[in-house]
Amino acid sequence: MNASARTARFRVFARLDDASRAQHGTVTISRATGLVTIRPLRRRKVYELMLSDIASMAVRSILRAEAAVKAKSKRQVRRGLKVAR
Repeated sequence: MNASARTARFRVFARLDDASRAQHGTVTISRATGLVTIRPLRRRKVYELMLSDIASMAVRSILRAEAAVKAKSKRQVRRGLKVAR
């Protein structure tokens, strides 16, 4: 087994499903297949996502946050609360 085909396992404490509370679970990242597997503790349900999908979700979230900051700045300039640069 070469180094690039190994999997990485992480114990996490986060909000792993639609439950409103944080819970323990295991996240497994397989480099060979590009899959991320998420399994909440004491649950049989396993969630699998492609690593590329997770990356695009993260980028989309960052872009949305940056757009919100930019819109807030524009509103402040229009209201005269901030000097335009």
